[in-house]
Amino acid sequence: MTCVICKTGNCKPGKTHFSTFVKDAFVVVKNVAASICGNCGEAYYDTTTVDHIQKQVEQAYNNTEEVEVMKV
Repeated sequence: MTCVICKTGNCKPGKTHFSTFVKDAFVVVKNVAASICGNCGEAYYDTTTVDHIQKQVEQAYNNTEEVEVMKV
């Protein structure tokens, strides 16, 4: 598959991290299966993976207390 974003890279199976904001929280799902562009790094997910990501994000948001991490 040719990348839709950069139009030059070819996508290959791999793993990546998915991150998103949910209301007032930032959630990261690690080691997600994806088809990843070798040129720009854009990740593409199949519908089964998207369903899994949505469940993981909801669970993380609902079961986590507020935590603040700062580095100076």
